[in-house]
Amino acid sequence: MTLLQFEILRKVVEVGSFTKAGEVLGLTQSAISHAIKGLETELGLPILLRGRSGITLTSEGELILQYIRKILQLSEEMSQVAAAIRGVQIGTIRLGTFPSVSAKLLPGVIKAFKEIYPNIHIDFFEGGYEDIKKWLTEGIVDIGFVTLPSDQAFDTIPLIQDDLVVLMSEKHPLSTQTVIKVEQIAADPFIMPKDGCDIIVKKLFKERKLKPNIQFEISDNNTIISMVKENIGITIVPKLTLYHQIEGIHVTKLNEEIYRTIGLALHSRSASPAVNAFINVARDWSIANNYKPPLKYSKYC
Repeated sequence: MTLLQFEILRKVVEVGSFTKAGEVLGLTQSAISHAIKGLETELGLPILLRGRSGITLTSEGELILQYIRKILQLSEEMSQVAAAIRGVQIGTIRLGTFPSVSAKLLPGVIKAFKEIYPNIHIDFFEGGYEDIKKWLTEGIVDIGFVTLPSDQAFDTIPLIQDDLVVLMSEKHPLSTQTVIKVEQIAADPFIMPKDGCDIIVKKLFKERKLKPNIQFEISDNNTIISMVKENIGITIVPKLTLYHQIEGIHVTKLNEEIYRTIGLALHSRSASPAVNAFINVARDWSIANNYKPPLKYSKYC
């Protein structure tokens, strides 16, 4: 068994195709197929099922892949440590991120990181909060952006405080106000954001013994903004989801500080040099760009 076979299996599972894996790794489909067959022969176990719907792992393959990911991670860390000893900074970081971070924070962090570490490659995995937790647990990503505190046993590094704000159409009667109480909007038609934000918002209403007048529950931020702009309803979202000023939308602060804490999570602080370098750059960039540092975790997160 070789590290190349392990890398081939990981990539095939990641992209779901022998052909796509070959394109990414610069190998022919025949070479990919031969490597997987050889690995199955050496292990004496079927690893992959090939069907009309695509490629899936067998139950044995799922177990084996957990060990393969650990071996590849240790191999990468060893290469990075050796490179660091020689004064050369190389490596790969597999990073999990969710959309608002991808749009607002990540470009600046990556630019700053690449200026210092041009030879460290970053692979992106974008999904929701639960996706990132799953990827971290299974070793698919080395580090991920998450909201804190986390209910998982990860090491975490708080980065920024992301305030919640009220969005309403400029046609709304309260659009002239700069600060709003939750009580003022409880009866209004409400558009509930999903994919994690709903937990914060629902708890905000519940703790005040209020029931929001929910008309729609929507995941896509652009859809929410479009509906608010048409005065179909109002919403409460983290400020980071607003990528720019939007015509026809009034953004209003809540009368008290309600926020989510965004940070980085990883399995252990004994991470690779490349991951530790990324943590330091992300923290320094957040401070340099005047993002609010989290004084404590929000009780709403």
